[in-house]
Amino acid sequence: MMVPTLSNIAFANESWAWVALLFGAGAILVLVLTYRHSPLRGGAKAAAMALKAVGLVLLALALMEPVHLDEVPKKHANDVAILADNSAGLAVPLGQGKEAPSAALRSALVGPAPDQPPAWITGIGDTFRVQPFLVDRGLRQVGDFSGLDFARNSSTLGAALDNLSTRFRGRPLAATVLLTDGNATDTSALEAHLAAQEALPEEKRVPVFPVLVGELDPAARDLAIARVDATTTQFEDAQVTLNIEAEALGEFPDAVEVFVRNEKDEELGKKDLVFPAGTERRTVPVRLRLAGVPSGVSFLSVGIRQTAKTPLAQLTEKNDRVRVTVNRGRGPYRILYLSGRPNWEYKFLRRAIAGDAELDLVGLIRIAKREPKFEWRGRTGESSNPLFRGFNRDIPEETQRYDQPVLVRLNTATPEELRDGFPKSAEELFTRYRALVIDDLESDFFTAEQQELIEQFVSMRGGTVVMLGGQECFQEGGWDNTPVGRLLPVYLDQKEPGGAALEATYNLTREGWLEDWMRLRAGQEEEEIRLAYMPPFFAVNRLPTIKPGASILSTVSDSEGRVLPALITQRYGEGRSAAFAVADFWRWGMKDSEQQAELGKMWRQFLRWTVTDVPARVELTKEETNDGAIPVTRVAVRVRDLKYDPQDDATVLLTVKDLDGTTRSLTAEPSLDEPGLFTAEHLSEESEGYRIEAKVIDGAGQEIGTGEVARALNPEAAEFARLGPDPALLARLAEVTGGELLQSADLARLPGLLDQLDLPVVEVKQRPLWHTPWLFLLALGCFLGEWALRRRRGTI
Repeated sequence: MMVPTLSNIAFANESWAWVALLFGAGAILVLVLTYRHSPLRGGAKAAAMALKAVGLVLLALALMEPVHLDEVPKKHANDVAILADNSAGLAVPLGQGKEAPSAALRSALVGPAPDQPPAWITGIGDTFRVQPFLVDRGLRQVGDFSGLDFARNSSTLGAALDNLSTRFRGRPLAATVLLTDGNATDTSALEAHLAAQEALPEEKRVPVFPVLVGELDPAARDLAIARVDATTTQFEDAQVTLNIEAEALGEFPDAVEVFVRNEKDEELGKKDLVFPAGTERRTVPVRLRLAGVPSGVSFLSVGIRQTAKTPLAQLTEKNDRVRVTVNRGRGPYRILYLSGRPNWEYKFLRRAIAGDAELDLVGLIRIAKREPKFEWRGRTGESSNPLFRGFNRDIPEETQRYDQPVLVRLNTATPEELRDGFPKSAEELFTRYRALVIDDLESDFFTAEQQELIEQFVSMRGGTVVMLGGQECFQEGGWDNTPVGRLLPVYLDQKEPGGAALEATYNLTREGWLEDWMRLRAGQEEEEIRLAYMPPFFAVNRLPTIKPGASILSTVSDSEGRVLPALITQRYGEGRSAAFAVADFWRWGMKDSEQQAELGKMWRQFLRWTVTDVPARVELTKEETNDGAIPVTRVAVRVRDLKYDPQDDATVLLTVKDLDGTTRSLTAEPSLDEPGLFTAEHLSEESEGYRIEAKVIDGAGQEIGTGEVARALNPEAAEFARLGPDPALLARLAEVTGGELLQSADLARLPGLLDQLDLPVVEVKQRPLWHTPWLFLLALGCFLGEWALRRRRGTI
């Protein structure tokens, strides 16, 4: 009941206002005339007049029948939503011999009979419309809570609260009662909901009253994999790096083991760890580097286990494993090597990738330069190059003319590939190769059009161009002021003064240490020993000035103490370029067989870097989101034509392959916002993970290319990731929305708390004041006070 104030007092008989006014005015006039000749003086006279005037005014107001207006909830006009967490995590007992929180939740919500709900729900129902809901994978409205089964591996509290706001938009929702342990599987959605509530004015927020369910036993123990992040690298000994967060609850004095298995259940790696002493939750980071992971998409399973002979009892083992996907790409990736003469570098490059199925090195090597057209050196009437005398003249490739260089093609895919030398069209260059390596070639080897094509290969197609340190590269090859010179990461317009670099030792810079493909050892100390054992070099191009934005990854220090850049890289347009200044890097492989293997490893990692992130004609990317409670994978397929311009004339067919063996076909639709972009969505409610394979066909029915992505879903691991109540999160939810955090024992006082809220729909009830005893007692008290004052002064 509201306390009477002037703001909620009204008059039921306002038509008598003139009578009350005349009565009051007359009474005051008589009072003034009466006290005009009163013997009372000073304050006593004023007090007596005031007391009598107040009494007269109260009697005058009583003529207008004053009433007190009470705002009370209108019966069954306001809604109260009761949300019950129905997730499987509540069915886990939180201690040995303890009852699961699900039992307490059920007893709080389910009465002795379907038509007899618990007393606190009945109390709320006396005033409000009760709207019961279950929350697990989604928000479901129910008639009562008898359907609680705690069977689903999901607790989407954030999505449920958002859904509730949408459902009751424009409706009188007075409050939300949420019975849960506070462990949401959509934490990001819950954080977004809290942020949205904080942005609203306080009067527009619907109060949430969280009811905390469950109590964790202080002696409880549990192990879990809290988080796994996977990255792929060109580091040969660690093709995949897993950053893992292992979590322990309770005391685990012995070491535990984190391990990784592939889809064939083969163990790829493991690592022991010891948790700090204590009973609270502790998280320990673990890094595992894996080799031998196949190309393409792979599913890896990361787990944690006890290695003691007598393992300690855990709350559950359902959070001990997490599945993750990695994508190492699928080759072979073709690289075109161009050289002005046969050399040692090409030999070691070929040898390095001989066993690598993902790299394919195509060679175009000049074994003789072009000769002046009218310099006759052969027999009379002979126009072909004497070098090819005796070969079949019917084969154009075998009868080179004097005015053409003599080129040898190596490891070509077809007889036509590179028959006319370096490609002259974007269609031929862009579609066949991902990287170009130029070694020992002068700029005049290429026509102006071919050099522009190389520049577009990097800037538009997104390829990689590497210039090695042969004797006719960089300044000596006249590459300054050329399109290829523009894309290189170094300036070529000046030369470093001084003599040649002798006995130059190779070292990594700070930026080089940060690049995994620049290192051959996992540890810094081992890598420094390896670098110290490398042989000195005697042929180094002196490149004194690098371009803004370029990175020096390695240097050489010669016998005179000069430090010169050795390997420089930079981004250029959509692609990358690199300059390798050492011309006799092959010396490393001549030292001994062990160093030859080290050189091969370095070249493999370097060549993998050149093809990494270089786009193909078909590029498949994914965006993982949750549409409310349902995981959604949005797939984007970008299709390019032979010139790597966006191609709309295509059909994109998608096949979804679930880990359980089921398949589903999708068709991506063209985007209206971006040419060459095709998009599709895949929703999966119960899946543990799946692959999405794309096949792109052009308008003529020819296959353009394929792509593959995957998504790992861990509903069980996410649901059981954290066991036990989370009061901090629920307290914040209550504070932001204007509610109150309650315990199960506080449910009995919940109806009274709801009655005190500022409700959307109320009704006004009038409580008469004019015939209440206190009004007349107050008036009588004023008259008696005036009489007593006069009596005391002796005027009566």
